[in-house]
Amino acid sequence: MLSLKDAISIVSGEHKQNLIHRRSMLTHECPIVLKALRLVDHEYTSVRKPKGYSLIRRDNKKLGFVYYVRYWHEKKMLGSKWCTHTNDHEEACIFAERNRQTIISNYLGKNNSELIKFLNQFYDLNNPVYQNEYRRNNEMTESRRKRYLSAIQNKFIPFLQKRDIQTYEEITVPLLGDFQDELLSIGMKSKSVNDEMIAIGKILKYLTRKGLITNNPYLNLPRIQVKLEEKKTHGCFELDLVKGVFNKHWNDGDAYLLNLIVYTTGMRNSEIKSFSKGDIVSILGCRFIDLKKSKTDFGVRLVPLHDAVYEKIADYAKEMDDETAVFGNISKYYFQKATKDLGEMMGVSEEFMVEENITYYSGRHFWKTLMNANGLGEDAEELFMGHRVTSNVAKLYNHRDKQGKEHIAEKAREIFRILDAKLFDRGGT
Repeated sequence: MLSLKDAISIVSGEHKQNLIHRRSMLTHECPIVLKALRLVDHEYTSVRKPKGYSLIRRDNKKLGFVYYVRYWHEKKMLGSKWCTHTNDHEEACIFAERNRQTIISNYLGKNNSELIKFLNQFYDLNNPVYQNEYRRNNEMTESRRKRYLSAIQNKFIPFLQKRDIQTYEEITVPLLGDFQDELLSIGMKSKSVNDEMIAIGKILKYLTRKGLITNNPYLNLPRIQVKLEEKKTHGCFELDLVKGVFNKHWNDGDAYLLNLIVYTTGMRNSEIKSFSKGDIVSILGCRFIDLKKSKTDFGVRLVPLHDAVYEKIADYAKEMDDETAVFGNISKYYFQKATKDLGEMMGVSEEFMVEENITYYSGRHFWKTLMNANGLGEDAEELFMGHRVTSNVAKLYNHRDKQGKEHIAEKAREIFRILDAKLFDRGGT
């Protein structure tokens, strides 16, 4: 019997007129080879119809291994796999095809409950529910929306599916506590767990407001205590390094003004994003930003605004009305770029800024350090940074009465003198 090599050699050397004769001879002399070639040809030339499933081998004590089947449905691989109870490939294929409809129907019926559908779509950008919540709160950046969407879809929904949770009422304080424990068990840090829970809390707040649940379990859920070793303190630049940097020419006006505001006021990022021209008030010749909303109740306060900074803001926002937030539409990227630009203006490497954890928020720490280093009392820190205010300080600096206005204006003038001398490098002590 001819080998495949010999057969190829014979065919290659023949003229076309001899191929019919030779084909007849090869059919009789090497039938196995021809049958194998026809099988290969069929595999490569025939249009293959997708099976709609894949088989996976898993170890099994009794059989050595068994096949599990995973199904494709609407161009997506379903999240579960099902045992075929056999290690025979052909039998596993028969099981997969025969039980496909039943298995997929049961799976979708279990996993696509009203609750799961609602959670899955809540943070979708095109979801009318999310759009309404955004209009009500106006606090969700795009990066945060994506982070919350990921937390719900990739962590919370799979957790609920494992517990077979089908209704809103089944989301209880103990259940949320178990979810916290599961996140901690996979190595997530306490602060990150708390952030994940905020994504759930916003949804539960909506459900409560709409009357879909009676009590909001998130309100009674204790936050995970952040361990001391997990806390990362924001660094800040040396005082002398920043001195005079705002007297230089900057290529990016946005970065310049953002840095100028945080380094001269010590406001929080969210406060800088929310204030408008209409929030700027004057008390006894001193300008202040009247913060009516803040992270805490103590954050509702007056913040001294240096005349030079006011002029820059007024010029930047000259086309805006008094109610529009000066920086309301900027994203986190602008704060990050402002920090990077400040470092470049001072000749500081990015590696140093990463090592020292210097961010835009570090400007707030710089302001506090600058004031303390120049002898300004702790009451100014309480008053102008939004920390907890003692009753004596609150009474002394009550700007609603004449004496309080005089006290707060005098503190503001002290701050302006420090900024002139130590930040703007205009002389003085």
